[in-house]
Amino acid sequence: MSREFIHTERIAYFTMEVALRPGIPTYSGGLGVLAGDTVRSAADLELPLVTVSLVSRAGYFRQRIDEAGRQHEDPDPWEPADVTQPLPARVVVPTRKGI
Repeated sequence: MSREFIHTERIAYFTMEVALRPGIPTYSGGLGVLAGDTVRSAADLELPLVTVSLVSRAGYFRQRIDEAGRQHEDPDPWEPADVTQPLPARVVVPTRKGI
């Protein structure tokens, strides 16, 4: 796999969660859906966007409410490699101190 850097400026969009597909558990609510919509809009507009988000192999959890009204969390693991693939490029995100 090539490890070349992309030398084109891009917009870096950092988000804690992003909803791209219902079967990919990388979001838990409205802000993730908003982030997914933002990413899709940027793609539709052909903006040079790179999105960075968190991925947990443990996933989120499935909530279950019992007869007494108590919440229970059941594990909902998933394997990111089943729906993603490594890209043959790297990006550099310059930052400035004091901002």
